[in-house]
Amino acid sequence: MTEAMRQALKWLRERGDQAAVARVKGGGWYLLAQGDVAPFQPATYRRLVDAGLAEFVTVGVILPKKKVQRFRLTDAGKAAK
Repeated sequence: MTEAMRQALKWLRERGDQAAVARVKGGGWYLLAQGDVAPFQPATYRRLVDAGLAEFVTVGVILPKKKVQRFRLTDAGKAAK
């Protein structure tokens, strides 16, 4: 696990283990948790997903092809040091 992944896990744990995925024009996105914008690059969160420590969850659809998503830690992510 990289240092960036450890810091991302710590940041999410301190904010309730989950964050909203905010999409921006141009196709980008960022994470919001308890009023804070995540200070990490999306690639770090993709590494967490690939390692089974976090997941993206679709919680609804507001328009055709517009998903409302959350990013949350898995049980493994909550237990990781």
